[in-house]
Amino acid sequence: MDQIKKPDDCLNIEEIRQEIDKIDKKIIELFSLRDDFVKEIVTFKKDKEGVIAQERKEFVINERARMAGEIGLNPDLFKKIFTILIEDNIKKELELLHTNGIKSI
Repeated sequence: MDQIKKPDDCLNIEEIRQEIDKIDKKIIELFSLRDDFVKEIVTFKKDKEGVIAQERKEFVINERARMAGEIGLNPDLFKKIFTILIEDNIKKELELLHTNGIKSI
């Protein structure tokens, strides 16, 4: 990936937009890598309860919100983002669990 400039090193709006585009691309690449781990973790889970892991789900969502808040980002926004992300991961894991021959219900 190209080196990302600091915001105050950009000379115009187009440079800023280019840097934002680079960052967005990297974020999407990281989401793809995260997805690879989600697909792999299901091999260690035995049933629907293991996939849903409600306590872990709540911990991760709250922890990511806390982490965001610590660096000046909106914690409520990141709570929503990770809620959507994790719920999608759970859906994907349940499908994989079912595909692998283990009943998810």
